[in-house]
Amino acid sequence: MLRVCMCLGIVGGMIGCGSSVPSKPALKTAPAVGMVTLSGAPLAFASVTFVPRSQKNGIESVGITDEQGRFAMKQLRGQVGVPPGEYTVVINRYIKSDGTPVSLDGGEPPANLGAVESLPPKFSNFSESVLLANVSEVGGDFKFELTNR
Repeated sequence: MLRVCMCLGIVGGMIGCGSSVPSKPALKTAPAVGMVTLSGAPLAFASVTFVPRSQKNGIESVGITDEQGRFAMKQLRGQVGVPPGEYTVVINRYIKSDGTPVSLDGGEPPANLGAVESLPPKFSNFSESVLLANVSEVGGDFKFELTNR
């Protein structure tokens, strides 16, 4: 009986210390760039998030607009581009009480600065967003023309 218990303990220990489950290979990505305008003017300091409409597309990808409203997408895990597929697009732009936009450079979170969302929920809220993107195998250049209404 003692030998059986020892054998079970050794086998259990080997299972627990064995190799881990292999991680999923990184999905093939395609370059996704674009521009965001608000009432015809470039929208600077906005975050553009592509949220997969299917689980096979992996995780969200994010881009930050520059002063010309241009962005380039990068996955949250660091890989450049977006896996081909369909996405719901969410665009956020936070402003301080004096109307100045908050830079989304990875520093202080907008809420800590007293900033609020400046875009309507139809662009800035995942459950209400009307924006869609279909990324092909070769990628794409996406233009999002927003209004304050």
